[in-house]
Amino acid sequence: MIIKNINIVFVSIIAVIIFSSCTAPITINTRNSEPVIVIYGQITDEYKYQYIRITSSSPYFDEKMNQVISGALVQVESTDGDLFRFYEGTDGYYFSESRFAATVGTTYNLTVEVDFDKDGKIEIYEASTTILPVIPVDSVDIKPINIMGYRHFSMNFYMQDPSEAENFYLCIFYINDSLTNNKLSQYLYSDDRMFNGEYVDGASFTYFEDATDEKNLTSPRADDEDNYMVSPGDIIRLQLLNIEKGYYNFISESISVKYGENPFFGGPPSNISTNISNGAVGYFTGFSLQEQTTVVP
Repeated sequence: MIIKNINIVFVSIIAVIIFSSCTAPITINTRNSEPVIVIYGQITDEYKYQYIRITSSSPYFDEKMNQVISGALVQVESTDGDLFRFYEGTDGYYFSESRFAATVGTTYNLTVEVDFDKDGKIEIYEASTTILPVIPVDSVDIKPINIMGYRHFSMNFYMQDPSEAENFYLCIFYINDSLTNNKLSQYLYSDDRMFNGEYVDGASFTYFEDATDEKNLTSPRADDEDNYMVSPGDIIRLQLLNIEKGYYNFISESISVKYGENPFFGGPPSNISTNISNGAVGYFTGFSLQEQTTVVP
């Protein structure tokens, strides 16, 4: 079973139907849209300097990087009573003043204070996230497969999905210690509708190209950034994250509109989920980490 999100295909089909049915021209003003503040952050149960990034959106088709926002007061307070202040770094990143690890079951409340529109008044933006427990993975393996005459490797998970609640998964992987699918457009994600409460016996989140197959090296997909080449002996480190439904929706909706290298290279469509208040876009999330390592056979 290969778990691949079908939202992109569905949206593409609907788009073809809609646009092929139009008979009158429609003008959509995307280039001159008003900028909005973009707040994105992740806190985890790793003991480290956590981060929040704050930028300003640019017009939808503008290829320039988003303008960073300086001078913000940023803090995160937990329901356990801990307060973490963040200092301004570079490129719009704000880092916690000290290392800390988020705690499972605890809710963390983000507050950002900044005069974003430069009118002399401070705007306040807030968001919350609760750290969910990991869902243990028994094992992960890599198996060779053949697809239309090309050699590939599938990445397979073995785990028990809980039956008492909906679960949403995000898969991050490293090839030889290099983070590979680090752009939002490359995220591998799934809900558990196909296997709720069942034992997942070798579900595949994705597959890799066999770098020893010359046909893969000369195929039209060879230069695709989503085309992952591996060779026998390569070490794959995998993280399967149990994420909140809201963050799952944010990822799904962002990918559905092919939002680019990350969700902050343009004016986001208004229907993309966010948990940031006061008209901001982006997302503040947190999760626990678990890791499995396997070797390409």
